[in-house]
This record gives sequence, structure tokens and C-alpha cells, in this order.
Amino acid sequence: MKRFIATLVAITGLAFANLQANAADFLDPTPIAQQETQEQDSAPAGKEPAVDGINFKLSLLSGVFQRNVLGDATNHMFVGSVSAPIPYLESFGVQLDVGTGIYDDSFTSAAAGLHIFWRDPNVGLFGIYGDWGYVNPEHAGRTGFEAALYLDRYSIDVFVGKQYGQHVYTEVVDEVDLSYYFTDNLRGSVGHRLTSRGHVANVAFEYMPENYGALNGLSYFGELEGGEDNYYAAWGGIRYSFGTGNWKTLIDRDRRGDPPVRIPRNMASVTQCGDRDVTLSKTWWRAPMSNLCASEDEINAVSTPGIVKK
Repeated sequence: MKRFIATLVAITGLAFANLQANAADFLDPTPIAQQETQEQDSAPAGKEPAVDGINFKLSLLSGVFQRNVLGDATNHMFVGSVSAPIPYLESFGVQLDVGTGIYDDSFTSAAAGLHIFWRDPNVGLFGIYGDWGYVNPEHAGRTGFEAALYLDRYSIDVFVGKQYGQHVYTEVVDEVDLSYYFTDNLRGSVGHRLTSRGHVANVAFEYMPENYGALNGLSYFGELEGGEDNYYAAWGGIRYSFGTGNWKTLIDRDRRGDPPVRIPRNMASVTQCGDRDVTLSKTWWRAPMSNLCASEDEINAVSTPGIVKK
């Protein structure tokens, strides 16, 4: 036992001596905040994570959707988002969006979206995306692929997929946007949408004022769109972005923080609905379809003309 203790003391002494000799190699006296800055400055280009931390966005929005024969319907919503890097896969991230509100002062509106993506903040993004939109009692979902390309102050953002559900025909939908950052904190965009009501053109903006003190991260946004089937919609609101990310400006938030929120865009396909004369049978992906959300011509083709109700 004495020999074991002596051996243990000797090994401990040698280890401590080696620790002292090499302490300078790993005990950096520089303050932690400065160490982090130095690490970021020395990180190789193109090695940034897909999401720079756990980021949150809270939005309040209000607007209108045009329902053709019934006129405009208001929609007021609260939308929340959270994005984060995927552990051990720093080039991949995930974002969850949820929203709830009141449509036409009488109906519940709700939506949710999920993004799982690869991103290089200096190049672009590619991932899978799915969402769900609801205007009581009609609802529809979309799944597909989303991608983005970052070109200096320009961004190209694309979503292409299929819509499906109990109240819509299964068909291709899309969102395509070309954005330009006039400053680091002001973005404008023009785009195209394909919904259950047809082709739609869209213009949008977001502005994040600088030096807001405790409210840094507050921004103002708005969208206006119109197209086939006499459809149009417009909404605007305020958004507060915060979290553990290192972004400081709007362009950094969009490319290093979180992908675009597609709520309430995904509700456009359920803004005009009518009862069918003949119920379509149940399938493995859809309950019996007794109600259809589509263009006025499509609804009237399978129902009594003029019964569009939402």
C-alpha cells in the first residue's frame, strides 16, 4: 500500500508540474467577451453556423383578404417563431412558426410552419418546409422545398411544393421573392405566389430602426398582393426579434438568424370557400370533401352558383 501511495503521489506531482508548464497554452487571461470576438475574427470563411444562436421573433399583424362576392375580411394575428442550430450539425438549423388570430371578427384563424434547412450565411439556404393554415372550419397544408441565394445586397427566396387537405384540390403552390437591402436595415421585395385562387403578385418591405436601445430588434413590415380571381390582400405590423444570436442588423438577422416566416401567406388558399353539391369520397390523405376552397369559377363548377361563403 505504501508503494502504491508513493507511486500515486509521484504521478500526481509530475502531472501538476506538466500542468504548470503548459498553463499558458490553455489558460488565456484575455476576458471571455474578447476571446469570443477573437475566435469569431479568426474563424475560417464559410464556416459560420446555419443559425447563430437561439433566436425568437414575435409579430403582431393586421390586414384584409378579399373574398370576392362577400367583400373584404379582416385578419388580426399574433405570430411567434423560434429558430436554433441542430446540435452536432452546425450547418443545419430548424425553425418553428405558430400563429393565431381572428378572421372577419367571427372566425378563428391559425397557422403553423416548420423549416429544416442547411445554410451557409455567405451563400444561401436549402431545406424542407411544411405548413398548415386554418380559417374555421376550413384548412389546408403545404409541403415542399425552400431555397435562398444571397448575392451581396440581393436575396432570392423560393418555396415550391404541393398543397393538400380536406378543403382544397391537391396542386402545386409556390412563393418566389427577389429582395434588395437598400440599407442594412431596410429590405424591399417583389414576388410571385401560386395559390388555390391562381397567380398572385406581391410587394413587401421590412424596416428595422437603429439605436432603439432596449428595443433593438424592433421592426415594421408590410405586404400587398393581388392577382387572378379578383384576389387581393394586404397586411402590416410590428415585429420584435431577440435571442442569443450575434446579428446586429436586418440583413444579418435574415441570413444568420432565422428564415422568412410564411404566415399569414399560407392562409391565402382558404380565404374563399363554398359547399359542394356532391361530396368527394374519402381518400388515404383526405377526409370526405363536402366543402371546397378555390377560385370562384372552380367552386361554382361543383356547387350552386353564388354560394361562396368565405
